[in-house]
Amino acid sequence: MANYEPSLSGQHISSNLANYEAARTGFFSFLVNDIDNIIRATYTGDRTKDIPASDKIANAQQYLKLNVVKADVPHFSLEPLQYKRGNDTIKFAGTPTFDAGTITVDDVVGLDTKSILMAWQALAYDVYSRRGGRMVDYKKDCTLIEYTQDFQQIRSWKLYGCWISDLSEDAFDKENDGKRQISATIQYDRAEMIMPQ
Repeated sequence: MANYEPSLSGQHISSNLANYEAARTGFFSFLVNDIDNIIRATYTGDRTKDIPASDKIANAQQYLKLNVVKADVPHFSLEPLQYKRGNDTIKFAGTPTFDAGTITVDDVVGLDTKSILMAWQALAYDVYSRRGGRMVDYKKDCTLIEYTQDFQQIRSWKLYGCWISDLSEDAFDKENDGKRQISATIQYDRAEMIMPQ
C-alpha cells in the first residue's frame, strides 16, 4: 500500500462530509432580465403608442423562472490557429465562440409561458409587420444559478446578449396525451461563471 493516497479516496469525502456535496441536475434557476411587461407577439397595433395592459405580460420573468425545466450550461470553444514552418505545425488559441444553448419549459396554460417566449422572439422579428427588431430591444442578459438541494447557491453564470433564434414544441397527439413542452434556442455573445463569496 505504498502508493495509497488517503486524500484521493472515497474515505476522504466520507470523513469530511461538511465540505462535499454531489451536484444535482434539478436545482437551478434561469432568469431573463428586462422582460416584465413584454408586449405579446400577437399585438398588431402601433408599438410606438400607448399599449393596453391586456396586450402586455406583467410578470413574465417570474412565470418563465417557474417553468424552465432544462437549461444548457454555458461553455465556449476556441478556434485553433495553425502556425506552420517546415515540417512543424504549432497550434495556438484563436477567438472564442460561445455556442447556442437551449432552455426547455413546460407549456402551462394560465402562466403564459409560450406567449412569453414568442413575445421575446418577436422583438427580433415581428411576423405581423414583417420587420426585424433592434438589438437594444431583443438582446437580454440572462442568469443561470446552480443550487444545492437545500437551495444554497453553488455558482452562477451571467449570459450577455441573449436572444431566441428558434422555438420548437411538442406536437399535438390524441393517441399519446401528455405534458407539452417548448424548447427555445438561446444565442448569446459570451458568458461568465461567478462563484458566491
